[in-house]
Amino acid sequence: MTLDTGAAAAAVGELAGEFGLDVIAMAEGICDVANSKMAQAIRTITVSRGIEPRESSLVAFGGAGPMHAVFLAQELGIAETIVPRFPGAFSAWGMLQTRIRKDFTEPYFYLDADLDGEDMSAVLSGLEKHGLATLADEGVQPEHRTAAHAVDIRYAAQEYTLTVPLTDAEEPSTPDFLSVIAERFAQMHKSRYGHANLGAPIEFVTLRSTAFGNLGRPEPQKWPRADSPEFPHEVRQVVFGGAERDTVVVRRDDLFTGHRFDGPAVIVEDTATTVVPPGYEMSVDEIGSLIIRMKEQA
Repeated sequence: MTLDTGAAAAAVGELAGEFGLDVIAMAEGICDVANSKMAQAIRTITVSRGIEPRESSLVAFGGAGPMHAVFLAQELGIAETIVPRFPGAFSAWGMLQTRIRKDFTEPYFYLDADLDGEDMSAVLSGLEKHGLATLADEGVQPEHRTAAHAVDIRYAAQEYTLTVPLTDAEEPSTPDFLSVIAERFAQMHKSRYGHANLGAPIEFVTLRSTAFGNLGRPEPQKWPRADSPEFPHEVRQVVFGGAERDTVVVRRDDLFTGHRFDGPAVIVEDTATTVVPPGYEMSVDEIGSLIIRMKEQA
């Protein structure tokens, strides 16, 4: 599909007129608002859960993800952005790479003082047995089936729960289970909400068992190494921060392991477009992923 730049400019220009802006300022404003909303969504699943996004890399996929990703990383203080090969099909590829997973739950309302650990273990073992058996319909051999367990816990009289992992189905039957699980829950509560009340009564709400089936997966293929630092490209004028800049425009198919250059750049491929703003450096790793870092972090 080829963009009709005239029609696009006319559409944005009509909206720009309502705000008293020119077309370029309006277009950048639209992108800024979209980036801000997406950055806030990332904060919701990280900062609000006690996770510091600046300690992570941002993986960009989907058709539009690589276009916005570095701007989101910049707003969140993330130094590195990774764009895998075929980002527009990355979710489908991931589905083929992952294990089969089936989740099973059982309501289980007990205060810690009333808990029968042997009974909890028996219920979890039953869930595990049923879950592993269902994997036979998926063609998973018995030796490739595993299970994991967890329990939803809350402080007594609270509304919300945290899902606390268990080591195995038999853990609740061990003598020190209540003290261990209370400590585990308190640590998770403090990480999520910033406080905990170790020693306060806790309530068990739901038992969870997850059956996994491993069908195997291929190892990532090595990407060809560049013969030289040069690569086919052109230079166009692209607006960043309200100013036109000389910008490298390159087909991703022409980039190989070892290629490296500074932004600004636009990397074009069949399933996505990756934008590298000024102040960032782009390189290609050994499996063909684009690694984009702030220049002082490169």
